[in-house]
Amino acid sequence: VEEYFSDSNQKMMESGIMRQYVTMDAYFCVVEFLKEMQVSEETFRKLPAFSYPVMESIENAFDYLKQLLRAAIGIREENSDNRYRDMITRAVSYIEDNYGDSELSLNDLASFVNVSPNYLSMLFSQQTGHSFVKYLTDLRMKRAKEMLLLTDKKSSEISEEVGYRDPHYFSFLFKKTQGMTPTAWRSAKKR
Repeated sequence: VEEYFSDSNQKMMESGIMRQYVTMDAYFCVVEFLKEMQVSEETFRKLPAFSYPVMESIENAFDYLKQLLRAAIGIREENSDNRYRDMITRAVSYIEDNYGDSELSLNDLASFVNVSPNYLSMLFSQQTGHSFVKYLTDLRMKRAKEMLLLTDKKSSEISEEVGYRDPHYFSFLFKKTQGMTPTAWRSAKKR
């Protein structure tokens, strides 16, 4: 906006008709941009209203365009945050539905939400505060503890149900994350 209102365009912007053309054109460009983002009708109300005083002076037109562009950028950022949140919510639901699958991977999850694995990994960490592997491991351990507490299933059966084919690896990981073996944890909690 500053560049457009620079000295080279100063003479042109002295014309009220030109200021009207520039500000209206910018407004319609922003509206089109937001329509492409498929924002709600309510979102359009966040844009500063165009009114006659906008055209009264170069300063008013300049200020209006800055407000307009700031509003559009804010809406874009808000909309992209919501889109990421929705994607991660879908990803988390997918993990919760499929944590027992020993083949579950970041690639599967990325395919499900239709983004690249690297991009999903970055977004997942940003939105949840945990890597995919840590999130999956924590969920599996939580479910394993529930089964240890509420059932009489063997540790090897629980291992399989929470997504670990190798019961020895499951026991190793359980001890590493919980501080004791599954059997010891069950004994301690059932007292």
